[in-house]
Amino acid sequence: MVYFFYNILLFKIWILLKLVSLFSKKIRTEISKRNRSLETLYKNPPNGKTVIWFHSASVGELDQAKALAETIRRHRPNVFIIQSVFSSSVKESAFSDPLANCYFYLPFDLPFAYNKIFKRFRPKFLFIMAWDTWPNLLKKANQFGTKSYLCCASLSSQSSRKNPLVRLLTKSSFRYLSGIYPSHQLMAKEFEGLVSTKSDFSVLGDTRFESVWNKLETKSPNPIFTDFIQKQKEFLNSNKPVILGSTYPICESHFLKYLGTHKDHHSYWIFPHQWESKRMMEWKSKLQDYGSVRIFSELKEKETLPKFLLFDLLGILAFAYQYASFAYVGGGFHNRIHNTIEPAALGLPIITGPRIQNAPEAIVMQELGGLFKTVSESDFCSHFYELTKNSELREKMGSINRNFVVENRGASEKIYNRVFPYDKI
Repeated sequence: MVYFFYNILLFKIWILLKLVSLFSKKIRTEISKRNRSLETLYKNPPNGKTVIWFHSASVGELDQAKALAETIRRHRPNVFIIQSVFSSSVKESAFSDPLANCYFYLPFDLPFAYNKIFKRFRPKFLFIMAWDTWPNLLKKANQFGTKSYLCCASLSSQSSRKNPLVRLLTKSSFRYLSGIYPSHQLMAKEFEGLVSTKSDFSVLGDTRFESVWNKLETKSPNPIFTDFIQKQKEFLNSNKPVILGSTYPICESHFLKYLGTHKDHHSYWIFPHQWESKRMMEWKSKLQDYGSVRIFSELKEKETLPKFLLFDLLGILAFAYQYASFAYVGGGFHNRIHNTIEPAALGLPIITGPRIQNAPEAIVMQELGGLFKTVSESDFCSHFYELTKNSELREKMGSINRNFVVENRGASEKIYNRVFPYDKI
């Protein structure tokens, strides 16, 4: 019965979207993009190979899927992998990654939306990463005999799925899952009352930790940054900056408030979420009231490092964390927290904004004591000041985070060993 009402609601929303699309170019483009990606998918038949379907909500979950897919490919190189994503924040350029045979945007969760996919590809397994369990997708997978697994499963105590009506739908759809594998023991308790007795349930970890470790251990930053570090090596050995990563205007506003009410002798490396020249120039002007400011690309040979260094070079934040004393990770005051695993892996204490509910690793770090979630400007200033002044606290929090990341390595192998020994493909 709950599926009936869910689908009635979906049909109403879908009709409304189609009507609004007549007047909204953005919605028309979104619908067209999804249809186009499905057309591309249908042009790539599996030709008799065993098909595994991965689904990810957004960029972070896509990293989780890639880590697991890489492990499966290592053990069983001849499988045919299709990878779907839901969020438009995943750019089509990401679809060029050769790990999957095909990438596509998930269609709207109407009851008939997946018929062609299942009929053409007959996937043996469907791996859904973290939380994006669309009810009709799970039901349709069950109808076609596809075994579905929720991997790196996460559910926050504030999740809308705890709402009585949504909870009933979640419980109804979860009964189609062959297995649910939470990312951490602290996450497991959130699934109480939702898991069918027929579903395999075990804490197996988060595969995204492997993606981060692999990036830090096997890849290198831009040579310009490497050269910069080499020249500043002696200085950085005794002067660790505070890093503000993925900052938005609201993050920058809170930081300015902190500077205006607290005095410290730290230096700061700042990595804006997007380099917007006008905004950065305005912010540079405001920062000058509190110390010297330079833009990274404008640094001159042998120039003394400023108190505030604004980075306009992409792709180096993950590697920069190793030189810091602690990190503020942005996004939590805007929409959704960015990657906290990278600074944690390098043993940094972390401070964030309030919106960490869709980041299970951040929730666990907070509960373990390695992360400060701040909910207001004054809260931000208070905790920020605490970390600048208390080196023992920084060391303790950093150690908690480092141990947490180390302990969570190997999730992909655990999931693989849990699922595949019982199936020959």
